[in-house]
Amino acid sequence: MPSIEVSKLQGIAAPRTVSGGDRAQIDARTAQTAVNTAAKVDAGVKLEVGASIDAAQPPINNERVAEIRTALEKGNYPLVPTQIADAMIAAQISLETVR
Repeated sequence: MPSIEVSKLQGIAAPRTVSGGDRAQIDARTAQTAVNTAAKVDAGVKLEVGASIDAAQPPINNERVAEIRTALEKGNYPLVPTQIADAMIAAQISLETVR
C-alpha cells in the first residue's frame, strides 16, 4: 500500500496550537449550534413519560402471551426448528462478541 503524504492532501491545514481566543470562539460557535439545534428539534412530537412504566419490569403484552400459550396447547403454533436454531446461534455469537 503506498504511503500518503499529508501535506499534499487538499483541505488539510497545518497543525497549530489553540490559543485562549480560539477556545472562546469555539465555545461561542458550539453554544450557537446548540441553540439552533434545540429550535429545530420541536417538530410537533411530544414525549410523555408515564408513571405506569416501571423500568425494572420488562414490557409484556399479556394478551399476546395468552394467544401464544393457547396456540401451543392446541398445537397450531408455527414452530420452525431451523429458525429457532438460527436465533439461538445468533444469540450465542452476539453474547460472545460483547465480552
